[in-house]
Amino acid sequence: MNEALKFLIHEDAARLFSKVDYALKNGIHIQDYRTQTEIFGFINENFQSMRLYYQEYFGIVLDQGGETVEKYFFIDFMAQSRGGIPDDNRHFLPNEYVIIGFLLFKVIYIDGYIELNTVSRFQRMVRLDYEELKPGIYRILAKARRDKNTQMDDERVDKIIADAMDEFRKIGWIVFEGEVFDVMPSFQRLPKIYGDYINNIESWLKEEKNEKLS
Repeated sequence: MNEALKFLIHEDAARLFSKVDYALKNGIHIQDYRTQTEIFGFINENFQSMRLYYQEYFGIVLDQGGETVEKYFFIDFMAQSRGGIPDDNRHFLPNEYVIIGFLLFKVIYIDGYIELNTVSRFQRMVRLDYEELKPGIYRILAKARRDKNTQMDDERVDKIIADAMDEFRKIGWIVFEGEVFDVMPSFQRLPKIYGDYINNIESWLKEEKNEKLS
């Protein structure tokens, strides 16, 4: 049997594969957590076969990140073209959401605010606790959205943060229980892709601020 199709003889393939396929092609990161535990286990058992399947039949890369309890699976659309995935299924993170991801990573993992667990607290911190970086944050968000700098204010930034966090929920980077969120292992994809930006985020934002003042 073709190695790329071996996963189809798994006892749970008929019941689970359509769920797995839909989630992966829609940009969702799958990890061993609550409602994803079963489909995570299916991918984990059949990873090599499924990896070949997506490569051979769609020209896309099924990849994994993390280890042991922090392992997660995803389609790495950035590795190459999106192959045969229909336009309606293509998932892009807008640039302004990526920037919000940088800020969330900085606040929690660089600055150590591990107690950050609500969107309203995150919004408040950006507004009040990062005065030195705030002009640069607002300027770079305006650039990302192709807005005028004068159009970017606290209310608009709050809205961008809320929308970005909802998008992170959809792709499995964070999970909510009521108003409280937890950051998932798959969020670590962000520094793997954009490590240079995140590691130098303060310098980058200060440069944006100085550019405005010059």
